[in-house]
Amino acid sequence: DVSVQPRIELISILFRLAGHQAYNSCRVPSYNKDIKEHFGDYKSHAAPRFGAEQTRTRGVGYDAPMSLAIHLKNELPLQELVPLNPQPESLDKRWTPQTSREFIRLANQFAEDTDFEGFYKAHQPLYNQAVKRMQAMLAKEVDMEWFDSFFGERPRAKYHIVLGMANGGHCYGPHVTIGNEEHLYCILGVWQCDREGIPTFDRSMTDTIVHEFTHSYSNPLVDAHLDELEPAGKRLFADVQDQMSRQAYGQWEIMMRESLVRACGVRYVAATEGDEAAQIFARENADRGFKWTLELAELLAEYEADRKTYPTLDDFFPNIVTFFNGYQL
Repeated sequence: DVSVQPRIELISILFRLAGHQAYNSCRVPSYNKDIKEHFGDYKSHAAPRFGAEQTRTRGVGYDAPMSLAIHLKNELPLQELVPLNPQPESLDKRWTPQTSREFIRLANQFAEDTDFEGFYKAHQPLYNQAVKRMQAMLAKEVDMEWFDSFFGERPRAKYHIVLGMANGGHCYGPHVTIGNEEHLYCILGVWQCDREGIPTFDRSMTDTIVHEFTHSYSNPLVDAHLDELEPAGKRLFADVQDQMSRQAYGQWEIMMRESLVRACGVRYVAATEGDEAAQIFARENADRGFKWTLELAELLAEYEADRKTYPTLDDFFPNIVTFFNGYQL
């Protein structure tokens, strides 16, 4: 489904007030103005101050706030959707049970003090227009069936595109398990508007949507093999650290997760647009520091060609470990 959600907007606005640069990039002009006017006097509120403290002391930023958001019920006041103590495996480790619960408490106080609910309801027409346009683009341009065909069937998976109206070009791909269902998210920032200031979406965004959903598949695989990937990951990261850090990929583990996501993205482009477009896409990622993207994508093509031996990407992963161990820049 496609939606705008109060839990996403509230936490995004809180980290905007906390000063995190990723949450200070709203590109919907009227919405940006309204956030500033409605909430600008609340930077000293306890909730954004606590968020700023968590950013400073534990690095909470970028995907970490959105990871917490999807573990909460999508209504006000915010409540735990799944118990946060013990901490679920899917919740970003920059949070702890104590800090996440304190943040929720303060966020609810902030929402009450600022009449966030009134703000959210007042912007429902804008949200509805954005959702309608996103749904039309999604139905026309994105092949959601590719995920099952490439990674292996995941019948318990539910896909959610949530528009991060305040997030500009910053997008995230968290996931959470609720009961026997897996909920996979693409929290898509909004960075294009028409002359009337209404968000617009086009085919150029499909790579981002695929990228964020792929994180829910590839991150657990990479994390399960971190010990085996560590020597190669540290070696390669040392050569591209400056370029990675400029993209907020400050650790070799993040680089390895991104590496697999981007190579999978090349295979999506090959399946939907052809090999020439896939080659271009691989080179674009190589220019961003992921120099091994084309070779890794070619290895994944071998996986695709032999699904009898490798029914899922998990079955194939030892080959990926071997690839990285042997890769030389």
